[in-house]
Amino acid sequence: MRWTKLKQLAEELLCEKLQGRVHYHVVVHRKSHDQTATFRVTLDGNEVFRASDIPFARQANERGRELQEERRIDPWKWEGDWKAFWESDELKQLHAAYDDAEEQVKASGQYPAWEVVPLLFDYVQMPVEKALVHDHPFIRAVAVLDRRVGKRTLEQLDIKNEADVVKLFYSIRTES
Repeated sequence: MRWTKLKQLAEELLCEKLQGRVHYHVVVHRKSHDQTATFRVTLDGNEVFRASDIPFARQANERGRELQEERRIDPWKWEGDWKAFWESDELKQLHAAYDDAEEQVKASGQYPAWEVVPLLFDYVQMPVEKALVHDHPFIRAVAVLDRRVGKRTLEQLDIKNEADVVKLFYSIRTES
């Protein structure tokens, strides 16, 4: 699906008071070697949420190096024998450290655009009841802005333990 159609569908699902005020934007950095992107949500022209590939990758790599040091993983001891390195436990530990780093960065509220845009695609196709209890905080956050969510449902939501993005979108919805 083209971005313009996805944007139209997602913005049509916004509650009446937020339609025309909240917009979804994607900027693809075409001159970068891997065409990284930035996804933004704006309210009245002001950015309220950003998911960007480059800052996410930088934070995940930095945290991955920290975990590599904390776990004392030394991939360079296999420098001469790469075949042994590819079959070693150190490589598995190194991959696990960087996977854990990505999860920790996401838990801190930093998301990559390559993950958020497909989530928005999934969101426009799912029932709002399912979106409100989805595993990913971004889908739960966007569902709070949905026109299919009424006042009573909003009042019943327990957002105390929710991710910051859900709390932010909840406050936008309740203040509108």
